[in-house]
Amino acid sequence: MTYNNTYYHTLDAKNRLFIPAKYRELLGEEFIIFKGPEKCLYVYDKETFEKISQQFINTPNRMIQRSFFSQAVDVSPDKQGRVTLSADQVEHAGLTKDAVIAGTGQRIEIWAAESFQESTITIEQIADMGTYIF
Repeated sequence: MTYNNTYYHTLDAKNRLFIPAKYRELLGEEFIIFKGPEKCLYVYDKETFEKISQQFINTPNRMIQRSFFSQAVDVSPDKQGRVTLSADQVEHAGLTKDAVIAGTGQRIEIWAAESFQESTITIEQIADMGTYIF
């Protein structure tokens, strides 16, 4: 399953964010929101998260396990397709109002709109790197 496309939505006063129907269909009724290593949130379907988490389950380092799994939150969208983000998640991603929900292949990322613009490059820049074929 590949997630693509970019959507722009607004975080409401109760930290609720609309997840587009296309993504909800692929994610299922319950999915994982995880604080990513960048200033964004990662969204995984349960199956993909289970695969990724195996490397952390199998490490003997309890600090790594604790740090990884404590960042993962199971969520289910409400009837309007919104999920409620925790204050900690909102702070981590720097979300205030305008959010970007972007497909990035194996996951979805949630960014503050201004941070998202700073974190991307153009197709022309990718082509100039010379290692990718379109």
